[in-house]
Amino acid sequence: MKHFGIIANREKDPEGRFVRELAQYLTKRGCTAHCLEPMVPGEDAAARFADLPKETECVVVLGGDGTFLHAAKALLAGNAAILGINLGTLGFLTAAEYAKAEEALNCVIDDEYGAIGMRALTLEMGGTTYPAAALNEIVVSRNGFSRLIHLQVAVNGEIVSDYLSDGVIISTPTGSTGYSMSAGGPIVQPYAKILLITPICPHTMQARPLAVSDEDSIEVRVLRGSRSIPEEAVVSADGDEIGKLNVGDRIKIHLGRAEVAVLSVGSVTFWERVKSKL
Repeated sequence: MKHFGIIANREKDPEGRFVRELAQYLTKRGCTAHCLEPMVPGEDAAARFADLPKETECVVVLGGDGTFLHAAKALLAGNAAILGINLGTLGFLTAAEYAKAEEALNCVIDDEYGAIGMRALTLEMGGTTYPAAALNEIVVSRNGFSRLIHLQVAVNGEIVSDYLSDGVIISTPTGSTGYSMSAGGPIVQPYAKILLITPICPHTMQARPLAVSDEDSIEVRVLRGSRSIPEEAVVSADGDEIGKLNVGDRIKIHLGRAEVAVLSVGSVTFWERVKSKL
């Protein structure tokens, strides 16, 4: 690869020093480097990529996992791959720490890298379709404190479980190391062809996380509980609130077709990264 874009989280690189350093290095290697306006948490990331040159083959994203996810969503509609360089704390989704950024770029320039296609969850809610709602997870959780909510989960139209719990997480393989893991869900390899259904603090020992095919359609319906309120549940996607659900409301989730190529470099395996990061 020879044509790069570079973008950073403004809070992680407020003066743009890291972006400039990598742009200079890429130029020395005979590559083009288009520096994009920094990403600002809470703003639409897609607007930052509007002037990305069409010949761009790879976008280097400087920040943590949140920055990486927002950039990856914006790149789903394009042809450029994404390479994450960690400036955050965990950086599980990124390919390298900043101290080894030049080594990572060398691998990409010399075509010595791996790639996994990352796809986003599509959400249908209240008559609106969100085609790239989440790369990690969609969560239905209780709206308020000190209450359990009653959720019914169906896969391809067949009811598979009722959860009296704090909520439920529908997760991609990438998201298995996020909220789903914290709620007791399994860690799965990022190229696994599955989706995870993980209850949050269920009120019964029989409730268990489920793994279904990534071709399946998942429906979550809000049932009436013992102390239901008008807006019973909140729906969020990758940590951003989408809306609220009343008793009887339902959402549908499936994996979209568009994907972005996530690059990996070096010899560190997925499980070695799990052990070092977690």
